[in-house]
Amino acid sequence: MNHQSASHILNVVEKLSKQYLSDIYHLSSTDFDQLSKCHMWAVKDIVSHLVSINGFFQNSIVRSLDGDGMPPEGMPNPGTGSAVTMSEGIANRAIQLSETALSDQSQMIMVSERMEVALLETFRNVNSDEWDLPAYHPMNTLSPRLLLLLKLFESTLHSWDIFNAIDDNYQINLEAANILLEAWKSPEINRWFFTPNIEQVNPVILDVEFELNKGLRLASWSGTLDIMDRPSKPTGAEAVIKVSPSLFSLLITARANLESNISEGNISVVGDESALRWFHTWFRGS
Repeated sequence: MNHQSASHILNVVEKLSKQYLSDIYHLSSTDFDQLSKCHMWAVKDIVSHLVSINGFFQNSIVRSLDGDGMPPEGMPNPGTGSAVTMSEGIANRAIQLSETALSDQSQMIMVSERMEVALLETFRNVNSDEWDLPAYHPMNTLSPRLLLLLKLFESTLHSWDIFNAIDDNYQINLEAANILLEAWKSPEINRWFFTPNIEQVNPVILDVEFELNKGLRLASWSGTLDIMDRPSKPTGAEAVIKVSPSLFSLLITARANLESNISEGNISVVGDESALRWFHTWFRGS
């Protein structure tokens, strides 16, 4: 799987942003107060979180373009943060914001639009030789390009959290899901949603097979995880999970359960199904 160009990723992010703003504009006040598919959050809390994360991304990119990839004052060092260690604080801040500064629904939508537009404009202003500059994030020292992938991640998964809670026919955008395969492979990014399992002593290799001969290999041992392209002539995997990229996006972020989707016929498995027990110990949500 070749890396997608930054311009292509940005085009998809722009389409998702436009659709997201249109969709939240049409939500009722009841919809905003409804529980989302994201643990602990109502719909309005996700909207406020996306406002915050857009501001964080924009600040990090602007600092990166100015030659500063270091953490702002009071922020943790890169490489020290993960979804498990930071999720409670992130959740509480989003809830507080939705109940205070952004408690008015119309204002929340207006601020959402302003922050989406500002961030997209910042991405558009990144020159071709600036996409790989160091950029700050608690999970790791990233780059504007990896932050663009993270923006796609946030927009794709949190849109599902909102709109699937309202309409269970809402699905992950397939174009976005295919690009996110790159995010799952990125060692700078995937440490955010991987939880080492101290009970796993022996190496475990699981392959994931998508359509069109694409696939991933998940190899974990001694509390580490590597996610890479599946070999063209794969051998050595305990099991092969056959799944769509869209459903895999929900599995790896713990929004869908592997076992139940196998039972429902949405996923097929070849090999030793008992090896799959490790999957949800690695991926506990993000």
